Parts: sequence; C-alpha cells; structure tokens
Amino acid sequence: MIANTIKITITSRQTEISIMRMVGASNWYIRLPYMLEGVFIGMLGAIIPILVVYFGYNWMYSGAADFLPSMVSMRAPMPFIWQCSGLLVALGSGVGLIGSFVSVRKFLKF
Repeated sequence: MIANTIKITITSRQTEISIMRMVGASNWYIRLPYMLEGVFIGMLGAIIPILVVYFGYNWMYSGAADFLPSMVSMRAPMPFIWQCSGLLVALGSGVGLIGSFVSVRKFLKF
C-alpha cells in the first residue's frame, strides 16, 4: 500500500522532475525536496501513535496499579512516553525518507 501511494505521487510529479532535468538540475537537487517532504509526512504520521501512547499508557498506569500484583510494576509515564514518542518520530521520519528516496530514484534513472 505504501509503495503504491508513493508510485502514484511520483507519477503525478513526473513532469516536474522532467522539467528540472531539462533545466540542468543534479539528481540530488531533484531528490532533496521529495526526501524532505517524505520526512515531514512521516513526522505528521507519527502524531496519532504518539497520542495513543500518551493517553493509553497514562490510562493503563493509573488504572492498572490496583490490578497488577506487587511483583509486576509499570515504568513511570513521563520518561517512558517521551522515549516512545522520540522512537515513533524517528521511525516515521526514516520510513518517509527511505520511501521518498526509493520512489524518486526510479524517475532519475535515464
């Protein structure tokens, strides 16, 4: 599904890429805006999972303290949520960057 979405996006921008090629832009000059867009979209895509982790873990932390046995304990919410949020943003950005790089690479090979 991700590959098809990226292919559709790049196909619709094929004329932009060809115009940039005709003007004499290098491959990296063409690739950079699309890669930055992929990173930005990945960061925006990480917002919903961050909200789920924030509210879900706080809800579980406050409600599960009564039900968990004394041997099992949960980590404090604040450092754990910040760490998970950073990981989610990094993963989203990485997936967007790699997806954009691979999809633009197809149209830069002549």
